[in-house]
Amino acid sequence: MPYEMPNPNYGINAATLTTRLNDNDAFDIVIKFEEKDQLEIVFNNLTKDPSKILTYHFKYTNGKWFEEDNDPFYLMNHYDEFKFGKLKDITPI
Repeated sequence: MPYEMPNPNYGINAATLTTRLNDNDAFDIVIKFEEKDQLEIVFNNLTKDPSKILTYHFKYTNGKWFEEDNDPFYLMNHYDEFKFGKLKDITPI
């Protein structure tokens, strides 16, 4: 059970991120993703207040990104960090 209530915009943000990740220009470099690749996006990761950190997990399946609930310990124990970077602006046009 989470120790805090989730951000009320979490679902909207997750849907927006999922849509943006599946756009052709979501990444600033060309990346060939493989089946079952995982992506973790963390906002406010430098804050000292853990309640302000927002973490989103995505899995690449059948050529698309899908939001997925994941245990961070599972990711740390089963995957290596391949690349660290930034997404382009996700503001809708």
